[in-house]
Amino acid sequence: MTAQEIAQVIWNIKEIIRDDYQDKDVDQVILPFTLLRRLDCVFEGHEETLDACLKQLPEHMRDAHLPKIFKMKSGLAFYNTSGLSLKKILANPAAIGDNFKTYLDGFSPNIKDILYNFTGGEEKGLSPIYATLDRKGLLYQVTQRFVQEADLSPESVDNHMMGTVFETIIRYTKESTAATAGQYYTPREIVRLLVGLVMTGQEDKIYTEGQNFSIYDPCCGTGGMLTVAKDFLTSKTDRQMKVELCGQELNEQTYAICKSDILMKGDDASKIKQGNTLNDDQYQGATFNVMIANPPFGVDWKKAESFIRNEAETPGSRFAPGLPSTSDGSLLFLLHMIHKMDRNGARIGIVLNGSPLFNGSAGSGWSDIRRYILDRNLLDAIVALPGEIFYGTGISSYLWILDNNRPGSRRDKVLFINAVHDIFSKPMQRSLGNKRVEMSDTGIEDILSIYKAYKNAYRIINQETAEEVQVAKLLDYDDFRYTLVAVQRPLRLHYNDVCNLIMRWKEENAIAKSDKTLYDAILENYDDSLRRNDEEFMAEAERILRRKNLPQATVNKLRKLAVVDETAPEVYLKPHDPDSGIAPDPALKDSETIPYKRDIDEYFETEVLRFVPDAWLDRTQDKLGVEFPFTRIFYKYKPLRSTEAIMKDILALDKEADADVLKLIDEEA
Repeated sequence: MTAQEIAQVIWNIKEIIRDDYQDKDVDQVILPFTLLRRLDCVFEGHEETLDACLKQLPEHMRDAHLPKIFKMKSGLAFYNTSGLSLKKILANPAAIGDNFKTYLDGFSPNIKDILYNFTGGEEKGLSPIYATLDRKGLLYQVTQRFVQEADLSPESVDNHMMGTVFETIIRYTKESTAATAGQYYTPREIVRLLVGLVMTGQEDKIYTEGQNFSIYDPCCGTGGMLTVAKDFLTSKTDRQMKVELCGQELNEQTYAICKSDILMKGDDASKIKQGNTLNDDQYQGATFNVMIANPPFGVDWKKAESFIRNEAETPGSRFAPGLPSTSDGSLLFLLHMIHKMDRNGARIGIVLNGSPLFNGSAGSGWSDIRRYILDRNLLDAIVALPGEIFYGTGISSYLWILDNNRPGSRRDKVLFINAVHDIFSKPMQRSLGNKRVEMSDTGIEDILSIYKAYKNAYRIINQETAEEVQVAKLLDYDDFRYTLVAVQRPLRLHYNDVCNLIMRWKEENAIAKSDKTLYDAILENYDDSLRRNDEEFMAEAERILRRKNLPQATVNKLRKLAVVDETAPEVYLKPHDPDSGIAPDPALKDSETIPYKRDIDEYFETEVLRFVPDAWLDRTQDKLGVEFPFTRIFYKYKPLRSTEAIMKDILALDKEADADVLKLIDEEA
């Protein structure tokens, strides 16, 4: 049987429990039982070796030493001391519940760790795996079907095939609940594309004897990205290659699935850790040469906010470059991965939504993170994917490729690939949640060839019209940098009805005690019959207060009596002192986003001064920003149809409608 056929046989066992379990809960039975059946088949024949190890070790030393000794003698990284298996449990139907408990309790700690995460934690014990089935009278039937129909022995199913079987079953479970699948399961064609992009240009390393790879996924979900990456590497060469798979996953059940998959493929499952990567990094200090991830879209990080903000205050830490808004933590995962790049060369591939491209203006955490990536010459490519390609969301998504050992020819350059066109994908025969399209094999190959060429590329997207569009653009980093410059305009004031305003303030008790003397002096001595500009009013105030060169604090308080007037003269910061500069009007403050490649003074003269001649730039407030306006870069203007063409179509439709009406009348007659 093929891997797909075996997976289908196992998946069909769900029919026994269909009436008692909701579709979203079927995996709570199928996945752990698949794992248990495989463990039984692999362990079969090693019972005597285990007995010998048990006799060799005193009981108080078994927990510490049995796993290591048994692995040395058997080659297996697990064991079961209960003397039971799924097959043996069937011999006593009346005691199947009690025996199942004994059977599960007999597994080695590493297997129990996986099983506990299937049940929701050690505090819940292992009973959730079988208790509901036992209570509903289904435990014997399910166990029997797995024993009789699922031959998962190493002689029939090697590690690679078993991994394929389990991964196929995972896909079935996620596709059956497609609404939530996207959070933990990435469509496999997207994984293949992402891995292909990350490994493009790494052929020399793959073929070099002694070159090994460490692959890391900080939010590994069910582990698909890790296993596909390893399969890609091992398929490219016959040489012996060590590929270390490392990952961390927050969700307990998903962690259990991932660890099971890694274990059944024959890899070291101990490298898969459980916990929140952002505030509980299980790989502190470790670096990797390949990293891939699909962090959850739009998931906030408020629960870990205090920890993350504290770490961001430490120079050189993961999050020191900047923090995005708490509503979306995807860029935090990217910063985490950048921090773990092997200094001798590392590649990153990450799936992100549109927000990290352009959210946040200059000076914000979003922009600072993008600027940090460019300043370190890390960004190699961004690929736009079609919409409706993930199970849980139809929003636009992008693949970012980063490299800390880029060739000199690519320095400060990035390739944007617009793979949203139909030539790169195909509609699915059956929608799965929000997923209605998938990347085609030819589309993936074409994207990889475009990326490998690393230059502008064009493709015909409509064979009928022979319409050709640009699908790849090679751009300079400076095309995405900009300066946010503050634009000020002068404050213009006049003073009218000053005394009435002061009297109203007094009635409303709006005058502070410290200011009462100042405003009373103006109220008692000011001639309110004249309309004055700022220079005139301040001269009169100096006369009343019998003081020249009023303190700036006093000037500011007096200016609260004024009214903004666009026709009034400009106001100086210090009255009667043109050298002090013109006071800006806060209400008229604006800003201009000026491309980095454009001269700021020239831009100001041509784009601002000709519209507002009294404006000036406040360069002390300059902020450098970075954004990746992907859609705008590939935008191609399509002229609207002329009114004549539209009217011609309308008249043609009217003519067809009239003909249909006449035909109906003739038929009735």
